[in-house]
Amino acid sequence: MIRLEAGQATDRGRRREKNEDSMLVEGELFAVADGLGGHRGGAEASSLAVATLAAEIKAALHARTGDRRRHRFGRRPSHSPVPTVSELVDAVERANEEILAESMSTSELSGMGTTLCALAVVEQDHREALAVVNVGDSRAYRCDESGLHQLTEDHTVVQEMVKAGMITPQEAEVHEYRHHLSRALGIESKVVVDDWTLAPVTGHRYLLCSDGLTNEVHDRDIHAILLQFESPKEAADALVSLALQHGGSDNVTVVVVDVIDVALP
Repeated sequence: MIRLEAGQATDRGRRREKNEDSMLVEGELFAVADGLGGHRGGAEASSLAVATLAAEIKAALHARTGDRRRHRFGRRPSHSPVPTVSELVDAVERANEEILAESMSTSELSGMGTTLCALAVVEQDHREALAVVNVGDSRAYRCDESGLHQLTEDHTVVQEMVKAGMITPQEAEVHEYRHHLSRALGIESKVVVDDWTLAPVTGHRYLLCSDGLTNEVHDRDIHAILLQFESPKEAADALVSLALQHGGSDNVTVVVVDVIDVALP
């Protein structure tokens, strides 16, 4: 059984009138969603994404076990069920459908979309693991003794150009299209969801964040803060504060998750 501890923080930033980010911290399910800037309904899209993700995971566990009491989010009793990676991916795909349907049925929300990056405890080969799913350019990192490691890949036009060898990573950092997404929830009827399964290690720290953090704060400074603060809540607060100090040009949302213990079967 994997035991986790999490802290979260968010801010609308210094230049935005509204916070279009949403986050989810419920038991062993964590997510960050960044509503598409410049689109009507960004806040609604990100909120609907995390709400649908949580609801779909609960429904999947109920369908599998038939016992609502055992999979309420919160501190889990031993041997209580967790989702599979496929159920986690299915939940993201369902969120895409919900956002698109709402966008098409409500004229004020037409064109809304969002990123979604999530971390969860999952079942794999009859034991527990960690899984990350991602659509868009919100990111997941792992922080350990060897450094800060980006786990997700940005779904942006510029990243596609880097992969194709058209530009260098250094050119991508200042490219005019670096914030243009190539993939997001709520834009098309089908969405490709990236997923990774990770071996849990006691002492590892995970970071989920919107690009309001990574656009303002260098990886080395993110790493330094994650090492500096023992409390995940204090680390999350410090990261958001630093993003604001560096300009706060966008909404910024951070969820820090610590692996406290891994009890192997």
